[in-house]
Amino acid sequence: MQLTLPCEYSVKEILPAVRALIAEKLVVENNVSIYRTAELMGITPAAVENYIKKRRGNAIKDVLRNDKKFMELVDNFTKVVLSQGKKADSVSSYYCMLCAEGKRVLSKQGYQMSHCIVETLSSAYNFSLEKTF
Repeated sequence: MQLTLPCEYSVKEILPAVRALIAEKLVVENNVSIYRTAELMGITPAAVENYIKKRRGNAIKDVLRNDKKFMELVDNFTKVVLSQGKKADSVSSYYCMLCAEGKRVLSKQGYQMSHCIVETLSSAYNFSLEKTF
C-alpha cells in the first residue's frame, strides 16, 4: 500500500500550474517585469521565466484554465497582489485556497486525490479574497 499525502500531488502538479497561470497574468497580461513578478510571487526570476515559456507547470494548467470559477479566483488574486504588493502570510494562505479549488476542478474531471484540512474547512466556510487580505 502506498501512502500519498494530501499535499504531495498539490506540490508536484497543482502549485506549479497555479504559479504558471499567475505568472502569465502578471507578465503577459499586465506587463509586470519578470523580476517584479518573482518578488510578488516569492519565487526566482528563472522560475517565472520557466512558467512563461511553458517549461514548467503545464501538466494540468489547461484543465484549471478552463474552469470559470477557478480563473476568477486567479484573476482576483492577481489584482490584489498588483494593488497591495506582496504580503507573504496572506499570499501563502491564498495559495492553499487556490489549491483546494484546483482539486475541486480536477475532481470534476475525474482525477482522484486525497483531501487536506483546507478543503474540509472550505466546505463549511465561504472563503473570500477580501477577508483573506
